[in-house]
Amino acid sequence: MSVTAASATIGFGAQAGKGEIATSYYRHRATMVDLDVMDETREGAPEVGGVPVPTFPYKAGPVVAGGFTIQPRLQDTVGWLLYGLMGNVNSALDNPHNHVFGFASEPSYVPWMSFRKHIPRKEGGAPTDLGQIYKDCKIVGGSLVLPNDAPLSMRIDILGREFLLDHDPSTWTWANNFESWESIPVACQTGGFVKIAGGPELPVVSATVGFQNVPLDIRQERIYGDPFLEDITVVQRRLAYDLMVKWNNPDLYAAILAGSSVGTEWSGKPYTASFQVKTVSSMDMDGMNEPWSLIIDATKVMMTQVGGITLAGNQSILLRFAGVALETDPSQPYATFTLRNLIASYTWPT
Repeated sequence: MSVTAASATIGFGAQAGKGEIATSYYRHRATMVDLDVMDETREGAPEVGGVPVPTFPYKAGPVVAGGFTIQPRLQDTVGWLLYGLMGNVNSALDNPHNHVFGFASEPSYVPWMSFRKHIPRKEGGAPTDLGQIYKDCKIVGGSLVLPNDAPLSMRIDILGREFLLDHDPSTWTWANNFESWESIPVACQTGGFVKIAGGPELPVVSATVGFQNVPLDIRQERIYGDPFLEDITVVQRRLAYDLMVKWNNPDLYAAILAGSSVGTEWSGKPYTASFQVKTVSSMDMDGMNEPWSLIIDATKVMMTQVGGITLAGNQSILLRFAGVALETDPSQPYATFTLRNLIASYTWPT
C-alpha cells in the first residue's frame, strides 16, 4: 500500500543563537512540504589507468533546503514565520494587537530557526515513523499568492546548515495544537484590498507578493575541513509584486509611461509610490467585531508595466504590472508586515 502524507507534520521554532537548537516548536497545517536534506554525491574526474568508466564517488557536504506551502492561519503561529522572515517585531499593547514585523537595527539580520518534519511509516512496515530535525536555518523567502476567489496561500523557503534523524518522533512535543480554519484569509472577503498611494483600490484579478532574503552563494559559505556551511549570510533583501489588473481607467498606465495620469509623452522618470496590500479572514476574532488581518506596506515601490495592452475577442482587457520596493529615507521602514490578532507578543529567545 502507499503511504499518504495526511498524518505528517511540519513545525518550526526559534533558536536563541547559532548552534542552539529550538526548545519549543509550533506546528502548522501545510498543503505541500518539500523541505529536506540535500546530500549531493558526485563522480570524481575521469582518470587514466584502467577501463573508461567512472572510478570513484565523493560527497560535497549536506545542506538543508526547500520549504513548505501553507494556507496561513493568522490566529497565532504564522507570526513566528513573519518574525523569522523579517528579523524584528514591535507589538502594540491594545486588543486586538498589532504586531509590526520589520527590519532589526542591523538591516541584514535574519534570526536562526529550527524546523522539524514528521514522516509517517507504512502500516505493518517500519516499527516507527521517521523524524527529521533541521538546525541552524534561516528563512530566505516568503511569498503570498492572492487569487480572486480562493484562500490565500503562503510559501516559505528555507536554507539550513545541519540536520538530525530521529527514528522515534512519537516522543516529540508541541507548543500548540493545530489552529482551525477561521483565521485563514480569503481573497474575496470584504475588507481586503490592493492600493497605491494617491490612487483608488486596484481591481486586481490575481497577485503575488514576495519577500526574499537572498543568501550568499553556498560555495562561498563552505570552508576547508568542514562538510557543513559555516554560516548563512544574507546579502540582499527584496520585496516584489506581480499584479494582474482589470482595465477600468488609464491612470496607472499613463502614470508609469508618461509620468502622470494626464501625461501625453514618454517620461524618463520611473514611477514610484507607496503600496499597501490587506488580507482578512472570513470570520471575526473571538469576542471581537473584526476579522484577523495581515497588511503588507512598502514605503516606496517602483512600478513597471509588463507587456502591452492586448485586445482579444470575447476577453476582458487586462494589464500586468510588476513592482519592487526601493530604499527609503532612514526614518521610514523599507517594508512591514502587520499581523492583527489576539496574541499579546512574540518574544524571540535569547
